[in-house]
Amino acid sequence: MIRFILGGARSGKSRYAEKLASASGKEVIYIATAQAYDDEMKARILQHKKQRPDEW
Repeated sequence: MIRFILGGARSGKSRYAEKLASASGKEVIYIATAQAYDDEMKARILQHKKQRPDEW
């Protein structure tokens, strides 16, 4: 199954997507499209990467 999740900045998209992926019990392919234009975004991206399993 493929799910495409949309929403505004800081709306919980990642948290929701990760919850669905973990619960699926299936192989996960995670595509994140954010771009790190500033230090704040770089830090947010790094934090998100650390929260996800390495195999995603």
